[in-house]
Amino acid sequence: MNANKFILFLALFTTFIFTSCEDEPIDPLSATDQPVACAAPLSFSVSPFINGNSVRIDWDKSSGTGAWEIQYGIDGFAIGTGTTVNFSNTSSLIGGLVATINYDFYIRTRCNDGYYSNWVGPISPGSGVSSCANPTNVTAVRSATDPTTATVSCTLAADGNSWQVQYGPAGFTVGSGAQLSSSLPTRIISGLIATESYDVYVRSNCDANQNSNWVGPINIPATGASNDNTFFALVDGVEFVDVGPISVNPNATLNSAPSIYIIATDAQNNVIEINISNDAVVGTEYFNNNLPTDLFRFVYFRPLPTELEVDTDGSLTITERTGTRIKGMFYFSATDALNNHSDITSGTFDVAIP
Repeated sequence: MNANKFILFLALFTTFIFTSCEDEPIDPLSATDQPVACAAPLSFSVSPFINGNSVRIDWDKSSGTGAWEIQYGIDGFAIGTGTTVNFSNTSSLIGGLVATINYDFYIRTRCNDGYYSNWVGPISPGSGVSSCANPTNVTAVRSATDPTTATVSCTLAADGNSWQVQYGPAGFTVGSGAQLSSSLPTRIISGLIATESYDVYVRSNCDANQNSNWVGPINIPATGASNDNTFFALVDGVEFVDVGPISVNPNATLNSAPSIYIIATDAQNNVIEINISNDAVVGTEYFNNNLPTDLFRFVYFRPLPTELEVDTDGSLTITERTGTRIKGMFYFSATDALNNHSDITSGTFDVAIP
């Protein structure tokens, strides 16, 4: 081989090697120098098997970006070799499992610009992890005699030494609010405007470097504002009696666009969920076409043995929407994994927007 041929061969070989390495997929766990652009979920749990082939995933959504990745596989699998599922705020179930197989599950937050948080896990069905237990029995009540003040209270778990309050105008983003600390069962916040509504979040402090998730929002209505909510529907001809309180999240997403999420629950823990895009116009009847362009989504949830029923078709009409209230009418049909069918009809809602 003459010198010119040898040089040409060496150049081609070198180009092939570098090109191959650049196109090779990167194991997300081995890329230890990858920037971590957002927080990992502080809590993560996987339910025991449901109907022998599914599990329910629960995790801390308050510190995320609205998008997460679940990766699972046979016990001991290496990250990058498992099955990956993209989750949003409304995701909850993973199916197609086999109850006789031992599984590991991991979760991480999908940050902006293609970055990810650290992985949390592994955990197996029926277990969970939490770095610091959330406070419970959280209340926030405006003073009847001085509407510029409110009393916030909560119950800490055994690992909680103190707690923090974060508050701001209704709908504020966690991290941008005013913060106060307390080691007592209650904390008074002051300087409120009587005619404005506020959201309150609290979290436990377990030690100097360990906090729970933010729990909230707990809404403090403006003075004189009505917080009465009503919800009605017939499920297969039987009245769905909401036992309250109706959950209203004005900062949800639907197909990655802003939305308002309404959840009503009856005494048997049956749940009707309505996710409404902010683009839905008052007075227009919208139909579900099972497309990413749909402006609403329904879910009907029943406890075991039928579990989750998803909507197949339906209609939604917003009859009134202001900055503080939304009203509407709806109906839809739902079918679960076992092909059980439910008709939800004559639906109406009239709820305050926190």
